[in-house]
Amino acid sequence: MAQWGNTDVAGNSVLWGVTGFFGAPNTTNRSAFYGNTSKGSFVTNQIVGQFGADTTEIGVNKGPVVHITVTNNGSGYTSNTANGTFTITLGGANTGVALSANAFGVANSTGRIASVSVVNNGNNYITSPTFVLPAPSLVIFNGNTDVNTPYITTTSAPYFQVGDRVTYAGNVTSTPIGLVDSTIYYISYANSTVVALSATSGGSSISIADAPYASTLAGGATIRGETATAVAVVGGAKNKGMAHAGWNVRTVGTGGRAGRVQYETLVAMGTIQGDGADDLVLPDA
Repeated sequence: MAQWGNTDVAGNSVLWGVTGFFGAPNTTNRSAFYGNTSKGSFVTNQIVGQFGADTTEIGVNKGPVVHITVTNNGSGYTSNTANGTFTITLGGANTGVALSANAFGVANSTGRIASVSVVNNGNNYITSPTFVLPAPSLVIFNGNTDVNTPYITTTSAPYFQVGDRVTYAGNVTSTPIGLVDSTIYYISYANSTVVALSATSGGSSISIADAPYASTLAGGATIRGETATAVAVVGGAKNKGMAHAGWNVRTVGTGGRAGRVQYETLVAMGTIQGDGADDLVLPDA
């Protein structure tokens, strides 16, 4: 008895397809692997899933935005959810707005963007639209009263980790001695109440002293964390590595290949029946 069928449903998908992605070849894993678009389900921080594709679907090279892959989690995002409007440059032909005013999750204990949610998928994207995530909020402190070398006291300290890249900004009345305005530093120490800065990644904490002006004039010192980045992943199979109709594993790249989609054919078929409700990933036209 064959371990697959030619109808696009979970029970007909390839039973052993999940074995290449740390899953046992059983019906439970096969059902979870079928049509999967969730990150980390089988490979940490990666999206892999098995799809049944007919000959029409493999010829379509455009589609909606399926999901967003975070390429740099950023730092210093100080709220549980940050809301912002993405600036979008549309790539290729497009007949819909893929992203709008959006909400994106923040890992509250680390101050990093964990994921970005698509509000409106749009359609007919040939290439991925680019967009800019909002920067983290400014962390404002007093260059006198909040300084105790090498530490800076701030309620935002829990949202930074050692090694985070930050930008210091201030003015002549608020900049602590030892820091330079509009300069990049790195978090060298952080706990629930204070942070310290170093000039280089992994370097020693900078010795700082109070700003040389009255505390009433020193309230304009700021630190801003690093802005997170992400890429959009669009649907469609043509020019994305799908060579044959049939059962295919879809993998979304990470790291230097973030956002790139690759298909591996498990079972090539001349025809496959049904649609499997996968129009985001494999549009029909």
